[in-house]
Amino acid sequence: MDERTIEKIKKSRLMSGIDDLGLLDCFGARVARYGKGSEIVGYGARPAIVIITAGSATVLSEDWCGNRNIISKLGESGVYGAAFVYSSHEVTSRLVADEDCEAVIMDGEKLHSPCAKNCASHTRFLYNTLKVVSGSCVNFLEKVEHLSRRTTREKVLSYLTAQSVKRGGAEFDIPFSRQELADYLAVDRAALSAELARMKRDGLIDFRKSHFRILRRT
Repeated sequence: MDERTIEKIKKSRLMSGIDDLGLLDCFGARVARYGKGSEIVGYGARPAIVIITAGSATVLSEDWCGNRNIISKLGESGVYGAAFVYSSHEVTSRLVADEDCEAVIMDGEKLHSPCAKNCASHTRFLYNTLKVVSGSCVNFLEKVEHLSRRTTREKVLSYLTAQSVKRGGAEFDIPFSRQELADYLAVDRAALSAELARMKRDGLIDFRKSHFRILRRT
């Protein structure tokens, strides 16, 4: 791995507090590159942990009719797959590159057992993995909260309020395009666009593309 990739790995939550990246050799880590729209991990794939080291990717699922559900977006140093590896559950989502993308792939089967040295780095890695899985659970529960709202306006307000809290202010950028936000909130894109326009007209929010500002609460 080149120095740039190593630096991106160090920024990942999985590697927090770990100085000895020789640990990656124990896990069969390899670097892979993907073009825009390419599938990094597919349904039923062999469990693996993926760290995005360049570009970005989307975690999604689709039904038999092709309806798309966006679960989350991953930027550089983002992590995917830990929950599947440690639960031994079949992979039920896809990870797709949003743009030309580089990722470090770690063999899920090798992550279940400590290396021969049973080193402190491996113990720390397991602790970090638990934090990553816990964070994923919190994000999932947050999405369930948005989807539980009855109307498109309530879903949008729930999502934007959560983003405001995370960013520490009423003005922020979201990681989604209009179609992606519609897929994330499980609403029709036209209905979403119409509702955003009404909310802007009603003085609740202001926005330009993916930049939003909450003006007042309902």
